[in-house]
Amino acid sequence: METTTEPEPAGVWLSVPDGYAALPLGDIAETIAATGRLVAELGTPEQREAAPYVLGSLNMFLPALAERRAVYCGVGRHLSAIDGRLITSSLVATMLEFPSRRNPRLLLAELLRGKVGAREAGQTDLVDLPNGPAMFFERTLTLPTPAIPGRHVPAGGTDSPVWQLEASVPSPEGDKLVTIELATPFAEHGPQYRSMIVAMAAGVGFHPPAEDDPLSALLG
Repeated sequence: METTTEPEPAGVWLSVPDGYAALPLGDIAETIAATGRLVAELGTPEQREAAPYVLGSLNMFLPALAERRAVYCGVGRHLSAIDGRLITSSLVATMLEFPSRRNPRLLLAELLRGKVGAREAGQTDLVDLPNGPAMFFERTLTLPTPAIPGRHVPAGGTDSPVWQLEASVPSPEGDKLVTIELATPFAEHGPQYRSMIVAMAAGVGFHPPAEDDPLSALLG
């Protein structure tokens, strides 16, 4: 999964993997309304049937992400390395800023204590990347299957596994924290995304690259 680099306006630079289509985090209502008109005009019958549910969900989901300081949100489509089937995932990056500097390792330790206190069960790994320390948290959740029009859901509903991987990358000064969250309903294929998220976390930058840095040419 190759990456293309995109700058973010909130003081963080990310390499967003190929295969992801960005969703709007600004002018959300207007963009969704325009999408709805396009689907109504050019969409298939199945797409027109599902559009009110999907677009209505995005109208609630995306503003909530913007309030959480999301700097990127995208939906990905990739071919599985296991069996070649098409798998989908969501990718969200958020950034928190803190009023004072601190040791980035202490910041990650506080984050880990918070997860323990909230009894979040999962696999935690604290690692040193080329750009500094990072924490990875992997788990599989059981969540209600959404009742999307056109998709059969048994009476009474059902639950589905969702694989999640979260990478937390503090700035060298410990005054910022970028969190990258990937989730896929194709839980058995989730581990294929590990190397992609590690590479994305390793590419997080909090300062513009120098002009002679190869990254600078990609940023334009």
